[in-house]
Amino acid sequence: MMDIENLALELEIDEKDNLVKIAIGDVSTKWICRDDLFIERICDENINPFYRTLHLTREIEVKNILDRGIELLNMQKYGKAIDCFDEAIFFDENYADALFNKSHALFNQGHFVKSLRFYKKAIKSGYPKDIEYHKLLLKKSSEERDNFPKIKKNIYAGDESVAKGEFERALDFYDRALMNPSKFKSKIIYKLLNKKGLVLVRLNRIDEALESFKASNQALDNGIAYFGIGYCRHSLGEDCADSLKKAEGIDKKYLLKKALIFNDIKLYDDALDGFNLFLHNHFRLDSGFKSAIEGKMIALDNLDLESTFEREILLQL
Repeated sequence: MMDIENLALELEIDEKDNLVKIAIGDVSTKWICRDDLFIERICDENINPFYRTLHLTREIEVKNILDRGIELLNMQKYGKAIDCFDEAIFFDENYADALFNKSHALFNQGHFVKSLRFYKKAIKSGYPKDIEYHKLLLKKSSEERDNFPKIKKNIYAGDESVAKGEFERALDFYDRALMNPSKFKSKIIYKLLNKKGLVLVRLNRIDEALESFKASNQALDNGIAYFGIGYCRHSLGEDCADSLKKAEGIDKKYLLKKALIFNDIKLYDDALDGFNLFLHNHFRLDSGFKSAIEGKMIALDNLDLESTFEREILLQL
């Protein structure tokens, strides 16, 4: 059982038997078990010292989203449950509870290979191992792979090559999958073209990447393609503002890059919005946090707004 004595001092804690309810201001969890993994997340040592109140508030808000996802999972509403888990994973890509429960939702949808991938991420992020579930996943995912059509095998092989940093190999697999694009639905083809575009960026083949992102957007209007188009155009010294402004619903790492590009092209209001959104959802004291603080300070200075707080943070990082 985790020790609630180590929780951040700003929190209000109600106790009842083996349950606790944790609040800050007007935001509160439901009654949760004292051994809930969430308790560790809000221990004082894990809270961002520069944004304590905001961090604690967001942790509780995201915990409630996660719990709603678990309710939906138990109601067999797997798609809606995954939407909730994805919100938690956007907040923290290593959110073990969200990763594990997304694995279960995908399992119940019959996506065993994806389910295994999220289970492994959950375990790597500190979720307790479930040996029997792991064995079942290995069996089911192996059976699913054996029945994959050739196109899908190439896509998954490409994804695995990317994870290993083998980008030329990944590109080869994606190109094999794209040999018969008419067999894809638009929602599959746009994702595949984005995967190819991102690999081409890693290989510094920017012109080719730009064409891949354009093709993705033609297949289906989507935020990653707009980001890719904007990123490539900026790399080529072309106008990129319109594309980047349309890049919505993207991962945090792309959100940060987008804000940094806005700074570079002197669109400081847009940059500031991007940095604020990133910092509203990212509290780990890593290179991304530092880069966002530095970028926000540049945007504020150029907008003639106060940036003393950001300078103080940088001095302590």
